[in-house]
Amino acid sequence: MIRTFIAGLVILVIALALQFWFAASGIFLDLSFATLISFAFIFEFWELLFLTLFVVFAVNWQPAVSVDLIVFASFPIAVYLIRKLLKWESWFAAPMAIIIGFCVLSFVAAPGMFFAQLPHFLLDLAAGLGFGALVFYPLRHWGRP
Repeated sequence: MIRTFIAGLVILVIALALQFWFAASGIFLDLSFATLISFAFIFEFWELLFLTLFVVFAVNWQPAVSVDLIVFASFPIAVYLIRKLLKWESWFAAPMAIIIGFCVLSFVAAPGMFFAQLPHFLLDLAAGLGFGALVFYPLRHWGRP
C-alpha cells in the first residue's frame, strides 16, 4: 500500500516535470491532470486528496484560485466518488474519464478558444490518454485489487 503510494508520488513528479518541460518548449500538456484522473481508479480517497493538493500547489504558485483550478482539483475527486457509486469497469472508465475531464477542463478554461485551438486540444488529449494509460495499467496491477 505505501509502496504503491510512493510510486504514485514519483510518477506524479515525473508528470509534472514533463509538463513543465513541454511548457517551456511552447507545448502545453495536462499530463498531471490525466495522471490524477487515472489515480482516481487506483488510490483511496485520502491518498487521492493528498496527491491532488500536491499537484494544485505545484501547478498554481499564485495565491489566487481560479475556476479552472477548482475544476482541475475537483474532477479527479468526483471521478473517485462516481467510481465508488457506480462500480465502473476501470479498464473502460479510466480512458473515458480522461476524455470527459479534458473536455470539461477545456470548456471551463477557455470556452471560446476550444474550436479555434482544436488541434492543440487533440494533441493534449492524445498525450493525456497515452500517459494516463502508462500510469494506470502498471499501477493498477501492481498493488491494488
